[in-house]
Amino acid sequence: MTMQRPLPPMPRIGQPEVFYAKLARKAESEADPYAREAAKVGQYVTLALDRSLRWDEKLKYFRHALKRHCVPPPYPDDDVWMFYQQLADLVRGYAGQEALRIASLEDDLFVARLNSGQDRRKIADDARLLFASLLGDGVHCPPWFNEADWSQLRMIRDHWL
Repeated sequence: MTMQRPLPPMPRIGQPEVFYAKLARKAESEADPYAREAAKVGQYVTLALDRSLRWDEKLKYFRHALKRHCVPPPYPDDDVWMFYQQLADLVRGYAGQEALRIASLEDDLFVARLNSGQDRRKIADDARLLFASLLGDGVHCPPWFNEADWSQLRMIRDHWL
């Protein structure tokens, strides 16, 4: 029987990109695919949280992390499967948090516009565009959100539509 090395902790988010690159290179040199995936998830989530990016740019990072770095190998044991589920949950949590941050800021702007006398139909048109970009079809929870965040986003949307 071979001893499996312990799985790494979930990545710390918010470090400089070079921090994650070093972790990933170290993991590769030590033949530790799990540490590499954790480092890559940390890197892509951190990149997605850049406030200067539009939602569609952020979403590319979140989706990449989920598609490329949160997928367990074939036939994983329970611990490995749970590790990848936790990585995916981490990505979804940050994606939801970021979408809610954006929606909340826009919600505040919509209220200010309404209070300044703008036509509610114009605000609703702008809200429709915003929430279409955040929620997709708005009927099914997309894979980059958890159900709780998606439901909150829909409640904010429904207030304006």
